[in-house]
Amino acid sequence: MLKRTMVTLATAVLGLSALAAAPAQAAPVAQADPPTGCVTWIEWLHQGPNILWYGGGKVQCDTGTYRAKAVCLDVKSGVGGVVYSYNTVEAPQVASVACPPGSTAKSVQVVPA
Repeated sequence: MLKRTMVTLATAVLGLSALAAAPAQAAPVAQADPPTGCVTWIEWLHQGPNILWYGGGKVQCDTGTYRAKAVCLDVKSGVGGVVYSYNTVEAPQVASVACPPGSTAKSVQVVPA
């Protein structure tokens, strides 16, 4: 009797551990359609009384929700980096991004939100 109880208990514990180890199925997440009809452009900007020049970019799309991303290059050091716009916008609004002072924008891209 004790042996049968131990076997039943062991089987129950193993069954529960198998259930706990099974990956949970996540509910599918609805993703928005990517932006379409997008136009990007680079602009020269200036700041303050010393007229510190730097590059920036803008993005405008026909549909979707998006942000702007710029690949920036420091003019003096040659070091590059990526900068994202702060806010997410809905089409047809313009998303703007600015490179740090002394840098120029080499490219501007759309980032779906």
